[in-house]
Amino acid sequence: MRPERDVWLLVAMSLPVSISIGVRMVILMPYLEMVGFSKAEIGAIGMAGTLAMAVLSVPMGMLADLRGRKALIMSGRALVALSDLMYFYLRDFYGLLAASFVGGLGASMTGSVRTALLADKAPSEEARRRVFTVSQAFFSVGSVLGSLLAGLPDLLAAWRGMPQAEGTRLIFILCSIFATTSFILLIPVREPEIERPGRATITVRSWDVVWSYGLFEALLGLGGGLVLPWFSWYFFVKFGVLLSEIGVLFAVTQGLLALGNFMASGMASRIGSVRTAAACQLASVAVLLAIPLSPSFAIASCFYVARAVLMNMAFPALRAFYMGLLRREERASVNAIQNTVFWGTRSLGTYGSSALMELFSLDAPFFACAALYSIATLWLYACFKSREATGP
Repeated sequence: MRPERDVWLLVAMSLPVSISIGVRMVILMPYLEMVGFSKAEIGAIGMAGTLAMAVLSVPMGMLADLRGRKALIMSGRALVALSDLMYFYLRDFYGLLAASFVGGLGASMTGSVRTALLADKAPSEEARRRVFTVSQAFFSVGSVLGSLLAGLPDLLAAWRGMPQAEGTRLIFILCSIFATTSFILLIPVREPEIERPGRATITVRSWDVVWSYGLFEALLGLGGGLVLPWFSWYFFVKFGVLLSEIGVLFAVTQGLLALGNFMASGMASRIGSVRTAAACQLASVAVLLAIPLSPSFAIASCFYVARAVLMNMAFPALRAFYMGLLRREERASVNAIQNTVFWGTRSLGTYGSSALMELFSLDAPFFACAALYSIATLWLYACFKSREATGP
């Protein structure tokens, strides 16, 4: 009973984490615009957190293999709570740059290690697929709630006359509370008893799998960095919409993602995880290209929803498949390496997007992203379609 309880506590942790992420996806970049930062400064602040995750994911993965996963995850959640408080109290460029870095440090201690711990608690591929799918659905539900919460500054402006920037700043206090809640949920979880190395090392034996999947994630990270962190800013600046309108759009998207995750799990059972992921992601590229060509926020919103659902619906099944190709003792290290690759390239994309917008137009990053996503998906299919039939 206890292992099953631990699994569901780890799954439940997705909810407060995703509420915080959901609201920050809407408010962070527009907030930085409200308080007067340039595109380059906004890009640098956005890059700092992802760069911290990239640089520190491997050391944190090694530390998790050596000392255990639970303490590291809890420390990470505490740092994320601190980062949110820094966003609330600080307003200068370097202070917010530091806040972003601290948040990235906390995330580096959580993401890959939590995935490995969850995989340890659900050892069969079918169990992993079910757990990762439910966890992703929880994440989507939390993101819906967080996205709707992003409308609070508009309500405060209408009811209390509070300046929008001040109302937005208050949201970071709520984010800190959510991070603390996720910390509390981890307290009863028991550390699994697995063989640990005697010294800090990167435990990887499946290098052929790791480098192939790593290139896929590098291309996804670079392409995603060009547009994903900037979406709320793009809608805020190009169409002049309110945060509450963007929040509703993001909430609808995340709600459909929750349904899409279950649909993709069924598709993966019938045609395979790799084929499902490739089909969904290639379809999403065409929809992505329609966003910058849209004449209004309403039309762009429809394409945004379709793109997000198609691009992300197969990810839990693909992650479960990938975990099944790895040995149990190497999962934390491998996830750390993958996070370094993904977040490192995503940080470059986040800052590079500001340069593309300055040199060309607000729409230029979309076309670069579409090219990178297409190459990434074709590479995934070429490398892993045969492994799905034969196994590790």
